Amino acid sequence: MIRTALVALGLLAGVAAAGEPAQPERLHGVDPAALTYTYGVGGFAAEYEPPAPGTYALPVIATVRDHALLGADGRETSLFALTRGRLAVVAFVYTTCIEATGCPLSLAVLHDLDRRLAADPALAARVTLVAASFDPERDTPARMAVMRRFHAPKTDWRFVTTRDEAQLAPLLADFGQQVSKLRYADGAWSGLYRHVLKVFLLDERRNVRNVYSSGMLDPALVLADLRTLAVAGGHQ
Repeated sequence: MIRTALVALGLLAGVAAAGEPAQPERLHGVDPAALTYTYGVGGFAAEYEPPAPGTYALPVIATVRDHALLGADGRETSLFALTRGRLAVVAFVYTTCIEATGCPLSLAVLHDLDRRLAADPALAARVTLVAASFDPERDTPARMAVMRRFHAPKTDWRFVTTRDEAQLAPLLADFGQQVSKLRYADGAWSGLYRHVLKVFLLDERRNVRNVYSSGMLDPALVLADLRTLAVAGGHQ
């Protein structure tokens, strides 16, 4: 069960407070406030109990390459530099997402997972969480820094973006994360994206070992998978 309640509107308010607009661009007379919401995840309970860590296998699904990124401090980095031989949970998000079962859910689960990992320092020392934006135009390093301050990570949780869409494209393609801009009939961008929620579990060798979508994105399951890989040393 996800025990941490997050207010997604706080993300948008925090970003706006940093001096950057956080609302979708053209809404044809719709009040932008009507598109915001409070996303509380405290009432969700998974309908299953994850198997005991180490009692099951997580086969390799794919292997990802290294990709250039920008950290929340504005410095150039890369996927491999961030994960540096650790297990990793990677979520692709954008900060102005208004879909309740999209980016706010991913961030809420990462937030919960961050707190659970903090209670297990031995495991936390082997795990990096990554929230990577697919909206480099608006999700600048400064904005990702606002997101980081809002969530106040207690473990190694990184908030990253890319320099531009050209740098972003191979990263998304490598992970198989489909993203497209949602446009009006006249071709103008609405400021929103169409995307499928995906969160990726990587082992120490950057092999994808699980892919979670909305129906399976539960921190208890992710934590069990992390412990399973930790027990196996990533070699199954």
